[in-house]
This record gives sequence, C-alpha cells and structure tokens, in this order.
Amino acid sequence: MREDRYSESKDVAIKAISEEIRNAKSIALVGIERVPGKQFQEIRRSLRGKATIKVVKKTLLKRAFDEMKIESIRGLEDYMDGPVAAIFSKENPFKLFREIESSRTKAPAKGGEISPEDIILEAKPTNLKPGPVVGELQKAGIPASIDQGKVVIRKETVLVKKGDKISKEKAIALSKLEILPLEIGLDFRAAYEDGIVFNKSVLGSSTADFVQKLVLGHSSAIALSLHINYYNSESTPIFVSKAYRNAIALSLAASYPTKESIQLLLAKGNSIAKSLESKIPKGA
Repeated sequence: MREDRYSESKDVAIKAISEEIRNAKSIALVGIERVPGKQFQEIRRSLRGKATIKVVKKTLLKRAFDEMKIESIRGLEDYMDGPVAAIFSKENPFKLFREIESSRTKAPAKGGEISPEDIILEAKPTNLKPGPVVGELQKAGIPASIDQGKVVIRKETVLVKKGDKISKEKAIALSKLEILPLEIGLDFRAAYEDGIVFNKSVLGSSTADFVQKLVLGHSSAIALSLHINYYNSESTPIFVSKAYRNAIALSLAASYPTKESIQLLLAKGNSIAKSLESKIPKGA
C-alpha cells in the first residue's frame, strides 16, 4: 500500500512538472550548491510573476522530459550535475540569464574553495596598520612589508590561479585585505526554448558579440559563395559587377569599342597621342 502511494505521488509530481514545462516560454536549470537559503528565497521573490523556481529531483525531471516526448529538451540532461533547481519562465533565456546573474553577490573565501578566476594582488599600499598582520600576509605568500608607516604589497602577485584551491592562510589574508574572490548565487547552467538548448557561454554573450558574429558569418558566407562560384541573392550582384569590370578590361585590352568602353578607349587614345607628341622634336 505504501509503495502504491509513493508511486502515485511520483506520477502526480511528474505531471505537475510536465504542466509547468508546457505553460512556460522557457525552462532553465540552475545549480544550487552552497546557495544560502535567504538568498534563494530573495531570488524566488524577485522572479514572482515572471518565473517559478522549483527544486526538483533529477529522476522526476527526466521522467517529465520522457512524457513530453520532445527529444530536443533532453539536451538539458547534460547540465544536471549536483543539486539543481528548474526555472519555468515567461521570459526568453537571455533575459532570464541576465536576471539570475545579476542576483549573484561577492563573498569572502573561508578556505578550501576553488578559485573561479586568477586572484591577482596589485603592488600598492594597503589600509592595514603595521603589526603582526605583515607576518600573516607573508605566510600566505604575499610580498608585504612596511613603508612610511603603511603595510604595502611590494610587487604584483598572482596569489591563487584559476581552478586552484584557496588555502586557509590565503583566505584569511584576502579577508584582511577586504578582497572577496568568490560569488554566491544560482549557477545558471542552460536553458531550453523552442527546440534549442542554450548553454551558459551562449547566453552570456552580449548583443554586440552576436551582431559581430552575424556580420562575420555573413561576410564569410559571401566569400565562400564567390570562391565556389555559387550564385545566390547576395553573391549574384558581385558576380555581375566582376563580370562587367572584366568585360570592360578585355574591351580596352583588345581595343574593341562598345557603348560602355568607347569613352575609355578615346581617353586611352588621347593619352597615347599626347605621349607620342611629347617625343616629337619641336619644329620637326
């Protein structure tokens, strides 16, 4: 009896997820690891009226995808590592991505975290007062000293490289320097809309990036058409223009007069005549 009730509750949950997908313009997956509960609730409130965020079991979400019978949506399954939540949105994926990214906040390291970027310290004075703190900074690998009554970092230093673990000593030093190397918030993985799965790298591109890529793609396509002599609405005017120029050039080279080349041939003849005239001795 208990198993029947459990199976029934799963079926209800799957149908509810499927209904959310049908009613949404887009669906996104976000990682929720290490997201403070307070921040999660604030994000949920900020999305009210625009999107619904739900922590879902991955097995139930995959079953809902099966029930939807939309093969392309299964591409989201590649982004289900770790604990995730699903966002069912009325917004397009790009707008939703910007909204979620804007909710991320800077945070201090406590030690043991993986650095998302190179942590680079500039060579400059700090706001720290001279004292034992100099030894603490040096212990963390920071070239610190005292100069004119101030604690200074003597040279630019890559304290932690991207992908490396932040040690406890370095975390303490960064905290004293008021450097927040981490970001906390939802980790936007990917979104689905109209048969297409957009990953984070695509959604993070700016409008200017897309315009630049479109212009480059357009020019590359035309260049390819010209190279393989493929005629289309974009390449045909260029082929015609090139053929026209070649015909004029051939007409001039063969001294064959046409309506288009006669003026150029006369100009050419005039130029040759003047050149010959200049070579004839005066009074000859």
